[in-house]
Amino acid sequence: MSFGDDIAAALPELRAHAESLMTDTIRLERFTGSAPDPVTLEMVDTYAAVYEGKGRVQRSGQLSPHESVAGEIEFGINALMVQLPLSASGIKKGDRVTVVAVGSVSDPDMAGLGATVQANLTKTHATKRTLVCEEVT
Repeated sequence: MSFGDDIAAALPELRAHAESLMTDTIRLERFTGSAPDPVTLEMVDTYAAVYEGKGRVQRSGQLSPHESVAGEIEFGINALMVQLPLSASGIKKGDRVTVVAVGSVSDPDMAGLGATVQANLTKTHATKRTLVCEEVT
């Protein structure tokens, strides 16, 4: 048996360990267009569900926040990593991420956090799906 075979045999257990740390509920949605609000007739953005289930949010000291200005409005952009089970697939840049519930061990201030997917870090021998996201504050 080769080292590659050993890794392949261990992956299911390693994926289970990674998923056991995913105590929050994450929703991913994809922009589908605009439609008139039935009451106000104002055009509103519409989204389709991509994923909703367990996940984990991590902030990295290597991805530093920065300030931006648009139309005289100052806002911050914070980078974060969202980890999902490897079975969550089809995620694309621009998908909207929302933390809809936090687990008992999570920071309660993460509830309602919203961000946008910037990259889906795919790789061989993955134990989880890792998304690089930007949170606009």
